[in-house]
Amino acid sequence: MITQIQTPSAQLSQNFCAPETRAQEPASLDELFASVVHSDDYHAFEKIYNRTYQHLCSLSSRMLKSRELAEEIVDDVFCTLWANRKKILISASFNAYLNTAVRNRSLDSIRKMKSEKSLELETAADVPCKQSVADEDLVFQELNHSIEVAIATLPTQCRTIFLLSRDQGLMYKEIAELLQISIKTVDTQMGRALKQLRNLVKPTLL
Repeated sequence: MITQIQTPSAQLSQNFCAPETRAQEPASLDELFASVVHSDDYHAFEKIYNRTYQHLCSLSSRMLKSRELAEEIVDDVFCTLWANRKKILISASFNAYLNTAVRNRSLDSIRKMKSEKSLELETAADVPCKQSVADEDLVFQELNHSIEVAIATLPTQCRTIFLLSRDQGLMYKEIAELLQISIKTVDTQMGRALKQLRNLVKPTLL
């Protein structure tokens, strides 16, 4: 019987197995972004998006108390990132840059919402004020109309004396000389005019 003799090379192949092929480690975010910047690698950009999206949404949602708004913020950050990929300077890690960008955009949104809320409150407070002014104008117009109607009901001499005093600003002495009556008569007629006007206009103020 012939015994098969193994050659040294055969023995080596049995004693030493070929090294296993190591799985390639996934590229870091910094490496992926470098590929985005230098090669316009949209596939690398999608990897960044898929790897960080949920974390960034959670970060923004905790600040805004709104998942829907947080998703809009994150999408906006990524749109800006792709559009300005050639201009962006990363001083620290790319992951830190993303977190800062989302945090700042969320703070901007909070400030905007507060500003809009403040404007709404000011507008709401201003509406009654404008309405009040309009009401006051209407009351004034009605009062002025009532006064004119009341003046028209005064006796002729009484009305004439009142209008000379109110519209032309004449003194009692000047009215007396103009109408050739005594100052006492002017004073008496003015008193009657004012009393009658008060009585006629008063109901419109109630």
